[in-house]
Amino acid sequence: MRTEIPWSEFYDDQSSIDDLKIYLNGSRDKTIQPKNEYYSSGDIFLTDEKICYFSLPFIKKGTSDEVQLEKTTLDPRYFSIIYFTEDQSVRQKTVEIVVPKWMHVDIKEMNFAGYAIQKTHTYDTHKDADVYVYTMSDLPGWNEESNSPGPTYIYPHLLVLSKYADLKNGRLQYFNDVKDQYAWYRSLVLRIGNDPAVMKAKAQEITKGITGDLDKVKAVYQWVQENIRYIAFENGIAGFCPDKAQSVLAKRYGDCKGMANLTKNLLAALGFDARLCWIGTDHIAYDYSTPSLAVDNHMICALNYHDKIYFLDATESYIGFGQYAQRIQGRQVLIENGDNFLLQRVPVTGYEQNEITHQYDLHIDGSALAGKVHHCWKGENKEDVIFAANSIHKNKLEEAMQNFLSRGNANYRMTDVLQQGLDNRNEDLNIRYNLVYADAATAFDKDIYVDMDFRKEFSGADIDSSRQHDFLFECKQDVNTECNLTIPAGYKVQDMPPALTIQRSGYSFYLAYQIQGNVLKYRKTLIIKDVHLSKSAFRQWNADIAALKKAYQQQVTLTQK
Repeated sequence: MRTEIPWSEFYDDQSSIDDLKIYLNGSRDKTIQPKNEYYSSGDIFLTDEKICYFSLPFIKKGTSDEVQLEKTTLDPRYFSIIYFTEDQSVRQKTVEIVVPKWMHVDIKEMNFAGYAIQKTHTYDTHKDADVYVYTMSDLPGWNEESNSPGPTYIYPHLLVLSKYADLKNGRLQYFNDVKDQYAWYRSLVLRIGNDPAVMKAKAQEITKGITGDLDKVKAVYQWVQENIRYIAFENGIAGFCPDKAQSVLAKRYGDCKGMANLTKNLLAALGFDARLCWIGTDHIAYDYSTPSLAVDNHMICALNYHDKIYFLDATESYIGFGQYAQRIQGRQVLIENGDNFLLQRVPVTGYEQNEITHQYDLHIDGSALAGKVHHCWKGENKEDVIFAANSIHKNKLEEAMQNFLSRGNANYRMTDVLQQGLDNRNEDLNIRYNLVYADAATAFDKDIYVDMDFRKEFSGADIDSSRQHDFLFECKQDVNTECNLTIPAGYKVQDMPPALTIQRSGYSFYLAYQIQGNVLKYRKTLIIKDVHLSKSAFRQWNADIAALKKAYQQQVTLTQK
């Protein structure tokens, strides 16, 4: 009978809401009082972004409500994207852009395919302006799905590129090309006001007793990762101007820009050639061939050492030196170089960077499987484990680690647990222990049934067929299991599950059993080579996951000779 929908509009120090009118079923309403607040979401604090919001009531079915708004953006650089999609489905929508002849703008049309969007372009002689009108109908609403590509890949929108304005008193330059964009960024960097003396004292403290150059770099990098809490500040000038290095050091928190600036200045204080970098993560569809503030959303540090560039992203709290998170791999980087700049790309690492190895050397002890186990995590998979471990209170860590390794199985009992690498981002994470897995071997008459796969990765990785967007895995994967089971004296392998081999362009699954002397060897390798799984591949992926789950259900049968 009645409902309401939320209405909101964002603005910041570079914009203002000048007039807001609300009409309920045709009549002007002055009882609804919009709220204006600073906006934050989780650990993201948008320091100068504000939100104007209220609930728009529909008192009965058939009611029509209306909101009229005037908003001014003071700097055209910040007016970069016009999305057509709304929170709700759109029956009809019109976007009109009036560009005076003195204003030079490129308008790029993005992701129009598959949508009913019509465009007209006319010249208004009275305004001496070009008028672009986009008319669309039956637009589906904004759909939030986890592990989706960023909205610039998905939704129809306009990219507004303000080049320059020819005014009566001369030309006002915006971003005609990437040189202009870098010059603007550079002007912000030059006004930061870092304190070299503070940086030198702290850098020497961090690297005291360390002699090797790269060891010093690793020490500084890890110190920032461990001691500076990442809190994002976005939008407005705070979204592009780094905080003072000494301020980030004193506060012990900062955004990506502040952390990059601190890392750079600590390394520079030790005599290294360290530089700030601007980068757009894989959430963004553009690179610097499109000069716009919409191109980047992140800042990192680059180290030029012996003519090789190393990228350091201290917001990745637990990743090692020389390793790169999936979100920045292959992305174009704008590197400061005095009044000039460099354009490079972050190296793309293979799935081997994120290798996981589980090795079991077991024998049957009554109804239990017993023996030695070794786990090893690398790259982003190691980062995930260390992140989880560091988010748990120390007195709960052992219990949590036991639960993680056993996958919550009370019969999976570990003793003499040894770990290495939990406190060092530049080492692989290794965990070793002795295992007694109770009731893991089922005896019936003369037969023993054994399940040799304890973890069964990807067994719940089906993708909902109703999903609307492509699926992005968090990172590439290289999961390896080696389980060696000593065959008990007087027994032989009666039934051994068949091998499974699945080879696709973006992933592969392999499971196989082999008898070698008195040892039954189980080998499994699961590889995700391409993190992007398109909608067209969902059916095949689900079929392959079903085959993998079927293989997981197979047991080895040992029988008396």
